[in-house]
Amino acid sequence: MNIALALYSLSVIGGGERLALDMYRALRDLGHEVDLYTTRFDERAWQVLTSDIDNIQRPIVVGVPLIFKFFDRTAMLRKLLVTSYLVRRLRPHYDLVIETQIGVPLRWMDTAYVHFPLVEILRSVGNERRLRLHEKAYDLFVIWLMISVLIDTSRPVMTNSTWTAKYVRRAYGSPRVYVVHPPVNVEELSSIGDDRSKVVLTVSRIDRGKRVIEIPNIARLVPEAEFYLVGSTSPESGPVLKVLKERAEGLRNFHLETDVSRKRIIELMSQASIYLHPPYAEHFGFAIAEAAAAGLVPVVYRDGGGWTDIASRIDQGLGYTGVEEATRIVRSLLNDAGRLKALSARAREVAKGFSYERFKERLNEVIKELART
Repeated sequence: MNIALALYSLSVIGGGERLALDMYRALRDLGHEVDLYTTRFDERAWQVLTSDIDNIQRPIVVGVPLIFKFFDRTAMLRKLLVTSYLVRRLRPHYDLVIETQIGVPLRWMDTAYVHFPLVEILRSVGNERRLRLHEKAYDLFVIWLMISVLIDTSRPVMTNSTWTAKYVRRAYGSPRVYVVHPPVNVEELSSIGDDRSKVVLTVSRIDRGKRVIEIPNIARLVPEAEFYLVGSTSPESGPVLKVLKERAEGLRNFHLETDVSRKRIIELMSQASIYLHPPYAEHFGFAIAEAAAAGLVPVVYRDGGGWTDIASRIDQGLGYTGVEEATRIVRSLLNDAGRLKALSARAREVAKGFSYERFKERLNEVIKELART
């Protein structure tokens, strides 16, 4: 088949961008002709994202009409309108058009890969923050525009976990939702040995939403273990780093490392026995899946795709809802070498379901289904 992959922006280094490139590679491996399109492109991000992918076509960067410049200060609306323009332009020239970034099943595409439905994001922001009147009006207008003009709820949707699938159905009522877990480099991580120590590892972006500030509190309650928080930073990370520094004062067993190399993360994975994810409901939990593939036992917040699709399948006792419960679970695991070893083996087994080969097989199933409709 002749397939177009469309995403609004390829200008940052993120999971959504990586998923698009993995999908491109898988579709090519399956024998399809694939073109990748975007409206925003950054060379540095491209070099990092493709550093371990061979023979990948550079994206075709599509210019957009100048009228969209008027929406620069209304980012969400601009993203919706520009992506709609892009997929409408591509639709007549391809057998399938797949959009992978904005979280909306637009009526001009054949399917979307939804990391989390945009409607639910806007609603949750409105519930969690005290928005000003014009901000509420803007969000309500964007939701109305999506539901009344842009969305086709009959379109099939792919998504990253069974947990996210529930929200997709609630937001859009999509009759066909296919869970296609993002691929993890299981082959690379499965080679890590089993000689571990009392090291607890957390890999997470350093921002307010991820709630990484709770990790030092757990470290303080488990002084017999060494805790490592490793994560990428952005200009918005400053306040979070300040809180982390305050909470880690006097702690000798808490170590914060920012913007480290992949090599350093693998090194820490080879030392750690436990992977501790912050109390945040991940839509899938790429870092959780990677840790499981490396043989770390994941202790995660009892909500989100990282719980439903990964940790709960390893053991129902690995989920927590608060700092005290997380502390109890970590300490219990560290004091039971036999259980820790057994759960490590089980974690590796579960993670095999997130391999690139499994991703490709599942994507092939979905594409065949789409071709029949």
